[in-house]
Amino acid sequence: MLEKKIAEKIRRIRKSQGLTLASFGEAIGLSKALLSRIENNQVAPPIATLSKIANGLGVPISVFFEDQDDDAASYSVTPSHGRRQVIRRGTRAGFIYFALSNFKKKHLIQPFLVQYPVIDKQPTRLFDHPGEEFLFVLKGQMELVYGNEKIRLGPGDAIHFDPSVPHRGQNVGNEVSECLVVVIDKET
Repeated sequence: MLEKKIAEKIRRIRKSQGLTLASFGEAIGLSKALLSRIENNQVAPPIATLSKIANGLGVPISVFFEDQDDDAASYSVTPSHGRRQVIRRGTRAGFIYFALSNFKKKHLIQPFLVQYPVIDKQPTRLFDHPGEEFLFVLKGQMELVYGNEKIRLGPGDAIHFDPSVPHRGQNVGNEVSECLVVVIDKET
């Protein structure tokens, strides 16, 4: 259900700006075919791809997760039982993202609780997007593949990095890893 709303918002905003799939895809480095599959809810984009789309459209990534366009509240409380899973299918690696904020006003940060599954085969896909990213390991053993480096992280470790460098987080332990991930959109 949420993926369908995200797909519809992407299409609506893109069309309102007079952008074709081809011109928009070329501008942000994604294929017309992939954008079409995203807009037709055939593919759920990972956060890095969604961030590229948001930046290309000049909107904060949070606009895709809003239930309505209400700018009234100046804060957002998300109780632990009220977290929304924002990408069910996620990446091929099976990451599961839970939104930690439902803030309606335009803002630059998007906090997520991300669960990384135990992996048998190391993924090869890397992600890149503008802005900043912060990752704090809550449980499990993680590795951040950052360009040509592999950075090991355990519970309590944190890393703040430039996500325009191709990267991916991956579990390197024997249990599901959980991280607090904060994506900071660049100002538009």
